[in-house]
Amino acid sequence: MLEQTFFQAIVALVGSLVAASCAWWYFRRVRLDRPPIGTFNGRDIAVLLVFIVVLPMLYLILPSLMLTGLLILTFTSALYIALRPLLALRYLWTFIAVLLISNIIIAQTLLGTRSGWQVYWLLTSIAVVIAAVGVSNLYVQGGLRLKTIARFALALAVYDAFFSLVVPLTPALADAFEGHPLDPAIGFVMGTYSANIGLGDVFVYCLFTVAAYKGFGKRAAIAALVVVGVFGAVLPAFAPLIITAFVRGQLGIVVPAQAIFGPAAFVTYLVLARQAKERSMADWYALQATLGRKPLRAARRVRTAPAPAPAPALAMAAAAEPRAAD
Repeated sequence: MLEQTFFQAIVALVGSLVAASCAWWYFRRVRLDRPPIGTFNGRDIAVLLVFIVVLPMLYLILPSLMLTGLLILTFTSALYIALRPLLALRYLWTFIAVLLISNIIIAQTLLGTRSGWQVYWLLTSIAVVIAAVGVSNLYVQGGLRLKTIARFALALAVYDAFFSLVVPLTPALADAFEGHPLDPAIGFVMGTYSANIGLGDVFVYCLFTVAAYKGFGKRAAIAALVVVGVFGAVLPAFAPLIITAFVRGQLGIVVPAQAIFGPAAFVTYLVLARQAKERSMADWYALQATLGRKPLRAARRVRTAPAPAPAPALAMAAAAEPRAAD
C-alpha cells in the first residue's frame, strides 16, 4: 500500500507539473484567436458544470464503440486547438491521426503485456497534456479570470467529494475507462504498480496556473505550481493512507483530488487578490506591448472552417478523475 502510494504521488506530481508548466509556456509564447462567442466568463463555467453533471452518466451507458467515437471527437478537437498555431495542416492532421490510431490499436492488441501498457500510457499522456494545454489557454486567453477559475475549483471540490464518497459515480467512471482506448488520463505502469491522474484534474491545474500568471505575474504562477503539486498531486496521493473510504479493495483507489485542491486554490486566489488587482487579457496585452515582447507564434488565419468547438474537450475533461490500480 505504501509503495503504491509513493508511486501514485510521483506519477501525479510529474504529470500535473509537466502539464501546468507547458500550459504556462504556451501562454507566454503562443497567441490563439479570440473565440467568436466573446469573452469567457462565469456563464461559460455554469454551462461547463452542467456538462460535468450530465456527461459522466452518459459515459456509463454508452456502448464501447460509441464511447470511443466520442473520445476521438473530443481529442481531435482539443489537439487541433492546441497545435493549429504551431503546425501546418498537413502535419497537424497526420500527427493527430497517428497519435489516436496508434493508441486505439495498442489498446486493442497489446494491453496484455507490461510494455504494451507503458506505450499505451505514453501515447495517452501525450494526448492529454496537449489537450489540457490547448483548451486551458483558449479559455484564459479568451478572458477567463483566476477569480472565476478559483470559484469553479471550489464548486468542483463539492461535486468531487459527493460523487466519490456519497454517490459512487466517479469510481464507476474510473472502472469504465480502465483499459479503454484513449483513456482521458496521464498514467504509467512499472512492475506491479500502476497509477494515473485524470484529464479533468490536469485541465483545472493548467487553468489555475495560466490564469495566475496572466492575472498576477510570475510569482503567482510559481505559487500556483506549488499549490498544484502539494494539494493537487501529493496530498491526494497520500489521502488513502488516512481515509480508508478511498480504498476499494482489489478494485483500486479513487481519490477526489478536487476536494483537496479546490479549497487551496480558492484561498490562494484570495491571497493574491489582496496583494494586487487581477489583470485582464487587455491589461496583459498592453503590458507585453510596453515591454516589447511578442509571442513566438500567433494563430494562423486561414480561409477554412473554424476550429472545432472546445466544449466536448472541456466536458470530457471534467468527467475524468484520478485513480490508481493496486
